Amino acid sequence: MDRTESTPVFLHAELLPNIRQITLYISVPISSDTTEESSLHLDPKITLSASRRAITVSFPGLSEDSAETIKLPARVSDTSRRMLDVAKPRGQLVGNGGLSHEKRMEFSLRMPVDTAEGPLVSREELTDGFVPWTAGDMSPRSEVRCRQCSTVFLSSGAHSSSGGKDTAIPGAKRGWVWKDLPSGNWAEMMDFWHCHKPDPRHSHDHGSDSGDVGIVDDQQSQIKGYGAANQVVAIPGTVLVDVATFLVAEMDCQGLIKVRIDQDPDTSSKLQQHPIECGKCSSIIGTEDPVAQGWRLFKTHISVVTKDEDGSLQWRAYPTETIVAAQLLELVERESARRFVVHCGQGPGLLLWTFNPDLRYSSSGRDRSIAAQRAMKVLFQQISDVDTLLYPETGKATPLALDELRLPTKTYTDLCAALAKTNTMLPMSARLFQDWTVGLLDRFERTNSG
Repeated sequence: MDRTESTPVFLHAELLPNIRQITLYISVPISSDTTEESSLHLDPKITLSASRRAITVSFPGLSEDSAETIKLPARVSDTSRRMLDVAKPRGQLVGNGGLSHEKRMEFSLRMPVDTAEGPLVSREELTDGFVPWTAGDMSPRSEVRCRQCSTVFLSSGAHSSSGGKDTAIPGAKRGWVWKDLPSGNWAEMMDFWHCHKPDPRHSHDHGSDSGDVGIVDDQQSQIKGYGAANQVVAIPGTVLVDVATFLVAEMDCQGLIKVRIDQDPDTSSKLQQHPIECGKCSSIIGTEDPVAQGWRLFKTHISVVTKDEDGSLQWRAYPTETIVAAQLLELVERESARRFVVHCGQGPGLLLWTFNPDLRYSSSGRDRSIAAQRAMKVLFQQISDVDTLLYPETGKATPLALDELRLPTKTYTDLCAALAKTNTMLPMSARLFQDWTVGLLDRFERTNSG
């Protein structure tokens, strides 16, 4: 159901940091036989709060309970109050926008942001600023369970050792070691810093007469971890964390089953990836990673708990779109790409454009939250065959600025549902951009408390 249908007045505000203005959309539902001329009597009453951080809109001629209030993404200037007293926005009839087919009267206006607000765009230098569940968020007592049925897979009471599973000892301080994996471009950075990877077969001294420099460099590469023989592998008792998954040793997991699948004749049996499912509800939890010699648990399919010192439990599961947004942001930073083919395998998918990776907005139609939200604004199109874009036929132009994001099937399905939901949340005039459909993906925002 479109959230805007259940409230007479719908408000939506977006912060435009580059021009330091806030765009406010106001819309009310009208009957299908209403003409634009007959709807001109709708005159919104707009009231700015004393702090200039919230705004209330009502239509006195519509109904007594037509007032709606939202908190603005930033404080507006005092001139906005005077502007609202003098100028009244002119409405227009809109309908059949995006994925909805209702008809509404819509008003829009812009208000300047207070100059005392300071910088409006955050400059995040660290990737984990938008990534849920980094190693720093965890503790030795953190646990992981199935999001569907709450079966615990990683228990803090005990972890595996070389001989198998340890038995929990009452009062013993046991638990997991959590480590963040390096970003996806760490190898390229090493190549940049050191003309090329160390190779013991020849000298890297570029002019030195010593023939042992290559061997010394290779020894340094093994020590520092960027040598050719080094690769990420699962370690018993340790959980390795990246943007979208937890990499764990198979022997550390309880209640998980590796699903046997038909062998792909084009893939070596040692590199075949088997799905990992919950032994109780059969939900797909992750996948086998033969190269890393472990199992990858999808963050979108699990929930995590941390035990406080008083023994209380706090379980948390982040929305699918928040984790996918973190993956997209990481690719934007690493690959400088803005357009992606998002899919869950061969066949249909999404062509997705990260139009604005950091958006502040408020909406009265988003779960009735009056607080400002942080999100990505994305434009998307449904595509019937992803291979036609990823692997164009000979002679056809190749999309150079196009990256790929492959998701688990359920994650992809949930992402499509979330995009469709946020599209109906937007004002009708903002649901389409040329031949693109507009959607929002909520971003994770780290607080001081972690």
